[in-house]
Parts: sequence; structure tokens; C-alpha cells
Amino acid sequence: MRIDQDTVQQIIQAADIVEVVGDYVSLKKRGANMIACCPFHNEKTPSFSVSPSKGIYKCFGCGKAGDSVRFVMDIEGMGYPEALKHLAKKYGIEVAEKEVTSEEQQTQNEKESLYIALDFANKYYQEQLWKTPEGESIGQSYFKERGFNHQTIHKFDLGYSPDGWDTFTKHALKSGFALDILEKAGLTIIKEGKDPIDRFRGRVIFPIHNVAGKAIAFGARILKKDPNSPKYLNSPETAVYHKSFIVYGIAQAKNPIRQEENCYLVEGYTDVVSLNQAGIENVVASSGTSLTKEQIQLIRRFTDNITVLYDGDAAGIKASLRGIDIILEEGLNVKAVVFPDGDDPDSFVQKVGSQAFKDYVKNTQKDFIRFKTEISLKDVGNDPIKRAELIKELVETIAKIPDSIKRSVFYKEVASLLSIDEHILITEGNKIFQRKAQESEKDRQRQQRTQPVSDINISVQELPPTQFQDLIEVNQEKERSILSYHEEECVRLLVCYGSNVLERNVIDNIDFTLTDYIFNEIKDMQFATPSYGKILNICREFHQRGQIPETLYFTSHQDNEIQIQAINWLSSPYVLSESWEKYEIYVPVEADKLADMAYSNILRLKKSRFETEMAKLEVELIEAESYEVQEQVLIKMMQLKEVIKKIAKLLGTVVQG
Repeated sequence: MRIDQDTVQQIIQAADIVEVVGDYVSLKKRGANMIACCPFHNEKTPSFSVSPSKGIYKCFGCGKAGDSVRFVMDIEGMGYPEALKHLAKKYGIEVAEKEVTSEEQQTQNEKESLYIALDFANKYYQEQLWKTPEGESIGQSYFKERGFNHQTIHKFDLGYSPDGWDTFTKHALKSGFALDILEKAGLTIIKEGKDPIDRFRGRVIFPIHNVAGKAIAFGARILKKDPNSPKYLNSPETAVYHKSFIVYGIAQAKNPIRQEENCYLVEGYTDVVSLNQAGIENVVASSGTSLTKEQIQLIRRFTDNITVLYDGDAAGIKASLRGIDIILEEGLNVKAVVFPDGDDPDSFVQKVGSQAFKDYVKNTQKDFIRFKTEISLKDVGNDPIKRAELIKELVETIAKIPDSIKRSVFYKEVASLLSIDEHILITEGNKIFQRKAQESEKDRQRQQRTQPVSDINISVQELPPTQFQDLIEVNQEKERSILSYHEEECVRLLVCYGSNVLERNVIDNIDFTLTDYIFNEIKDMQFATPSYGKILNICREFHQRGQIPETLYFTSHQDNEIQIQAINWLSSPYVLSESWEKYEIYVPVEADKLADMAYSNILRLKKSRFETEMAKLEVELIEAESYEVQEQVLIKMMQLKEVIKKIAKLLGTVVQG
């Protein structure tokens, strides 16, 4: 099925860019725009800008840009139709679809097929929990024992998989799903020479959602004693699920995390569900895996503050301490809380209640460095060797913190706790920095040695992303013709200001727009640069119908090249200070001088085209095989030269020769 074009336009107009992007990152106001750290590449200083008035986003670091639809496509890995459906669901728009050919159906994005299969499985497991005797007697009984009420179970889409070898797989195949899609989604296991079987059998199901709330995987807990089966079974890695990139509960927690400006990090699924039921919703779980940089970067989209909630298990705490270093390395603020022996967040909140839980966390939380120091000191005792090893380990941890002021504070704190000279810690920390710098330089040199000589220009590692991007653009621009710049300026004006009125005939009530002026001047001229020619022809087709395309038409265009180009023209990394307006200092903008800009650009465009033609005639003159042909070419050149001189005079420039 194909989405009706009227519906597409309705979705695009309804999708508020700030709301859509705000579902994934925390935006902060800067002037007329909103900024954040880019969700598409790792950065600590915000270079990701969202323009509410233009309905676009642009990262000045990695170059990603688009509208609401493109953002969903990029961040979720969706195709265009699936992204439109996602936004239609968000804004309550009914999707009208048209039939598509069998060829189009076959080319449907595989990821979209996986999402559909996973959504089908998610609903199936919920139906099994609520609408079958087995689900009611086994699945519901387990959740009731855990103290989960119906509202909580529905909030997290908890379900139940029946205890049959292929019950789900048969049902999915009967419903029209292909067996290879079920296998790629991690729902069905296929072994050579054997019938396909369900991955999850006789287990309660904890769906794992992505940030947008789509089911992308499942965690399943077995309910009967079976020494041959693991207690928890998780989906395998798939095209839509990478466990190191997701944390459990993020879809439900993202807004509460923003509101509380803090994220509680726990270990298990039931900890998240139980705390939510108690009204503590800003909580996610690492799902029993070691913390990864990508998981921390995901949390950092919504807050810079993490509080790690540890079970009262000393061995487990020590095992996870190293993983917390990653949080510090990513520049986040970390605090830690330990519950009494035998308790985890789930059991403790059910024992003491919501308010007492919050009070306990508030009163016992410690910054991570102090927490790690105090925990480790219990094992060190009076052993000087162990004490020296601990100091080195703590310095290694502090050295991971990118903020120099925070490092200084923590060096002072550790020096006080361990009764050691602060300068010794700082010196050791500096040695670590030097060692890392030397290792980075060796890696860079090693890469250069293995790189083909023809490819060596400048190492990517030598420049931050923004500078490297600029370098690429500069190198590309060196290869551009002067004509292409004038062609670009022409279509830029059409895209950004095409409907702006240059003259108004009050008597006849006729407006003479910038688009009217440009096409009146260039007539049927075709552009040499293909990408600009494509945009010019779109504007020309609209103009011939007596219409002018809105800027939104280009910033939401399905052709990614056109969309990115339009957004680049509309975006600027610079923002005027609000103080200018405060002190009544008026700064002219492009819209104030469109007539002059369009006039001079048309002149430059024509001059460049004539100069290009002159260059061709010079070649023809050299290659002419007879005097008569040379004379004809010379006449054309003289005529062209006169025209170029006239244009140059209008522009106030000088023509050589």
C-alpha cells in the first residue's frame, strides 16, 4: 500500500519538529532555535540545531539535516512510509493508502518487515496473557506475586508465551508472515533438518522498546524449574535490536527523566516495572549487561545526571564499578546508592513505599568517586600495597572525566579521604593524559603507514568532526566552476524567498514576486549543475501553473539531496544576540534587500554563462580548419565580449583584455 499524497502533506504539516525531536533528545532554547547534543554522533558540545519556525533540524558537526519525517527515518532506521505512519499515529491522523504493485511490495524495507513482525508478536504475547487459560493461570499469577497491577502490566506491554514448541510460529505463518522474517526478528529458531520452533516457550514476556516505543526485542523469564534452560532468555541481535545501544524502559522513562533532570539506573526488568508502579518513573535498566558507551549516550540525550541504584550485594557492586567509569568518561554526573543487604530496588520499594524510597535515595546517595573510594577502602585495610593500587585506580577513574574543574574537585576529595598529597594525584593524572596522547599519536601514525599513499591527505583524527567536514567542503568547492555558484544562488533565492513580493500593483491587485522576476529574466535557461537544475525545473513547473512552492515543499522533499540542500541554505550556526533587539540595534536581513540581491545575481549568472560560452569559442577558434570558420567564430566572440562588458559595467567590475 502507498500513502495518499494528501495524507502525506497532512502528516508533514502536523508533525511539530520540536515535539518529534524532543521525544529523543533534550532541547534547550537558544534565541529563536533549540539546541542539543547531536543524537547521530558523539559530541559533548551542542552543535545540533532545531528551527521551530522552519520545521527543520541541522547538525553543524556531522551534517545530518532534515524535517520531522527525515529525523524519524534517521534515528529509527525506518523507510519513508514507515516514518510517516509513525508520525501519523503520534498525531492521530488516519492513514489513507493506495494499492502498490507486486514489485513495489517486494522491495519493502526489511527493517519495516521486522518491526511489523515484532509488533505482531508483542500483541500476541499480550493476548496470550489476558485471553487464554494458560496465560491467566500461569502468567498473570506470576505478575500478581510480583505485586504488579493491571495498569502497570499494560503500561509495559507485559505478556506470556505459551508452553508449546511452535505455537507462535504456526500462528504467525498462518497470519501471512514469512518464515525468514520471523527468524531474522529473533522470534523463531530454524535448525537444518528440523522443524522451526518458537524462541520463547512457557515464559512471561518483557518487551524491550526503542525510544519511540516500538517493540524491538523481548526478555523472557522461565516460570518452571528447568536446569537445562536459563532463567532469563533475551532476543538475539537483529537488524533493529542491538543490545549495547538500548536500555530497558527508555520509552516510558524519557519524559520523566527530562522532568526530574536525573535518571535512575538499575539492573533488572522488574526493578524498572516495580519503581514505575510506585510512581518513580525516571528509571531504566541495563538489562544485566555491562554498561556500554552507546547506552550512556542514549541516556545523555535526556539528562546529564545518573544515579546508579545498587542491590545490597557487595560482590555485584565491585564487579560493576569499572563499568561506571564509562559514565564519567562521557561527561555525566554520577551518584550511587546501595540498598541494605538482601534488598534490591524492587523489594525495597515494595517494603517501604514510594516516599520512604525517595527519602532513602536522597539521604544516602554519594558522588561516585567518594562511593568508589569508601567501598574499596573496606578491602584495602592497612595494606600499603593495596592502598597504592587503589590510589592508582582512582586516579585512572578521575582522569576519564573530560571536565578539568570536576577533575580538580575529585582530586581534592580523594586526597582528603586517603590522606595523600593532592599534587601527587594531579601529577599521576597528567602522566595518564600524556600516555593516552602518545598512544593516540602512535595509532594515527600506524593508520597512516597502512593507508595507501594516494589516499593520504590529512588524517581524520587530527581534526574534530566540524573542521573535518569543513575541509571536505573546501576541497569540493575547489573543483566547482564559478557558474555553479551563481546557479546555486539563483535556486537558493527561489527556495528561500520565492513567494516574497518585490512590487505590488495596488490598482490591479497584482503582486510581482521574486519567482516572477527570476523566470522573467532567465526564460527557459537550463542550468549546467544537475542538482541545481533539478530544483530550478521544479520551481519552473510550479510557476508555469501559476504557483510558487513553499519552502516547506523543499525541506520536506522525499529526494534527500534536494532536502539537505534546502536545509543547508536555511541553516546558520550563528545566532544574533537578543541584546541587539534590546538596545534597538537593527540588523538588516536578506529579506530586506532581495531586489538588489536578485538583480545582481541574475547579472552574474548571465555573465558567467557568457564567459563559459566565450571559453568554448576560444577552443573552436583554435580548432577551426578554415579562415571562414575562424571569421565566424571571431564575430561571435566580439559580440559576446561587448555583452560581457555591458554586464560588467552594471556590476561595477572590470573585464580584462
